[in-house]
Amino acid sequence: MIKAVIFDCFGVLEQRLVPNRELLDFIKSELKPKYKIGIISNVLAGFIHLILSKNDIRLFDDVVLSYKAGVAKPDPAIYRLALDNLGVKAEQAVFIDDQEKFCEAAEAVGMQAIYYEDFAQMKKDLQKILN
Repeated sequence: MIKAVIFDCFGVLEQRLVPNRELLDFIKSELKPKYKIGIISNVLAGFIHLILSKNDIRLFDDVVLSYKAGVAKPDPAIYRLALDNLGVKAEQAVFIDDQEKFCEAAEAVGMQAIYYEDFAQMKKDLQKILN
């Protein structure tokens, strides 16, 4: 049973340096009421706050940023840190990223992963996993 959905930031929650509103609205209305929501990102210091508003960031139960964690994707430790912070096991989480190598790293830790190409495809793939 899936208990958490974890997103990459750039290329997923962000599209062309603006928030991916369609995805953020989906998280707020469909995912947040039922699942723990997280971010794992190899973002530079402070950059996430230039893209996502404080209200956007409040949607997430945990945000793991590589510069703060001292470890970056695809290192398994960053995925384990996010899982520990959310209080879920790897098999209880889905990770969504626009880079296949990071999806593969999440799968190696035991998570399910979705390679993000666009919102419609991600939503369809995620609904298959959640149902």
